[in-house]
Amino acid sequence: MAAYIVPFVFLIAGVFAATFDPYFPRDLTVAEPEFEGHHATTGEDLVFIIRSQQESPHNQWAKQVKTDIEQQYRILNLGNPRVILLHQQYEISGVWTILPLLPKLKEDFGQASWLFFCEEQTRVSVHGLLQVLTRYDPQQEWFLGRALQDQTASVIHHYRFHDDPSQFSYPDFEAGWLISVGLLQRLAERWENEEHQMDFSIDVKHELSFYIWNDGNGTRLTALPALCAGNVEKNPHPRSDSEIRKALTKAIRDGPREDDGCVSAHPKGLPTCGKAVPKEDILFAVKTCKKFHKDRVPVVQQTWGKHTSHIVFVSDVPDDTIPTVASGVPNTERGHCGKLFAIFDMFNSKPEYLKYSWLVVADDDTILSVARVRALLSCYSARKVVFLGERYGYGHLKLGWGYDYLTGGSSMVFSRAGIQKLLATGCRCNKDEDPDDMIFGMCAKRHDMPITHSPLFHQARSTDYAIRFLQNQTPLSFHKHLHADPLTVYRDWFKKADEADSRIHGVQGEREEL
Repeated sequence: MAAYIVPFVFLIAGVFAATFDPYFPRDLTVAEPEFEGHHATTGEDLVFIIRSQQESPHNQWAKQVKTDIEQQYRILNLGNPRVILLHQQYEISGVWTILPLLPKLKEDFGQASWLFFCEEQTRVSVHGLLQVLTRYDPQQEWFLGRALQDQTASVIHHYRFHDDPSQFSYPDFEAGWLISVGLLQRLAERWENEEHQMDFSIDVKHELSFYIWNDGNGTRLTALPALCAGNVEKNPHPRSDSEIRKALTKAIRDGPREDDGCVSAHPKGLPTCGKAVPKEDILFAVKTCKKFHKDRVPVVQQTWGKHTSHIVFVSDVPDDTIPTVASGVPNTERGHCGKLFAIFDMFNSKPEYLKYSWLVVADDDTILSVARVRALLSCYSARKVVFLGERYGYGHLKLGWGYDYLTGGSSMVFSRAGIQKLLATGCRCNKDEDPDDMIFGMCAKRHDMPITHSPLFHQARSTDYAIRFLQNQTPLSFHKHLHADPLTVYRDWFKKADEADSRIHGVQGEREEL
């Protein structure tokens, strides 16, 4: 049946799905009016690499992407697909940073023409992608993706290109991105011939692009408008082969429909897996100090704090006007390791805290949505080890040497089972002023406890991210009051969601003060 339908589908230009459907042909002139290709590309020329994670539900999401690609190959008679789940193929810490993996990718896939990288919820139209790639010679050095540019000089990008951030483009990972075998070979050889120092991995998509650019001597990103993200609210449910064939037959019978020309998609909606976790199951702990009791703490109380059921402000000194809980740890100007572990100890031992399944630790200048935290946690179990937030890395340029950590400013989420296991290891700070998030990350790696990344947590201000990147998603947090109005940030990004949630599940007057 598939062999009968597929030729007809490819012959009927303009038969499009109302929403993203990988099987219908793309009108690539929608995105690129002058589209014309001359380089034949087949399914066997492609390798798909999914930046997957081992933890549930992320592993399941990545497997769904893999299954979808394999199904497309089967339905469309494209041969045998090569679809790689990164965390399974290379069981080494730091593979998510991509750069130190380049020599291994060349060794394993150097006979392919193209490597297509994507995220754990990216969907791609394989035949549409093959059409796009006919424009490009894979033996040449090509770096293709949906182009992002910073709107201002950004701390997470080390203020590079501060004179004109728009001059430098980097790919939107959620839309998918590609490197040709010609570029892969050169990058792998260069990486092997260079010395690499221990360093931070903060925003991989920018760091990767900066390395490939090579101070202007390398390859710039070529924008590929057919790669899209944020163009669907959520991914479709899996369909059987017979359901897909029926849909194709119906599309042929119904005739042409409009299409946006996208060959990839990534959902904009917040990932949810059932009912939101009840407010009563979450303890929010805000790290603060006497210095900020009069300015930062009131902002939390006026914004997201009033939408919690249980919130505690952990400070170096008691203050009944807030009120605060004294951590017993003196304030430090740099790291706050002592304060973080004091919060862990309180959560794990104080009788009044034992009823909570989840602990969310935020800075006093973190701006977040309580409603979105609750919704996202529907995908996780507090009975399992869960350390969730925005993942950074240190030392990964030497593959297998480094470790991951959750960056604290974006807020960090811990399950009760995770806190119990962490404290049982005996991990502690050497000094109170040690960097809390990094010490925690080292402990997690040493004892084989996973760090789980969500791109919805943000360590920096909203203005530090590309506009098109934020438009793709439903953000959960931002960080910093410096050069930003936190009340405006909260109003623009989170207020509507929190107020709608509190109308149903309780408001400030019903909140329990600790």
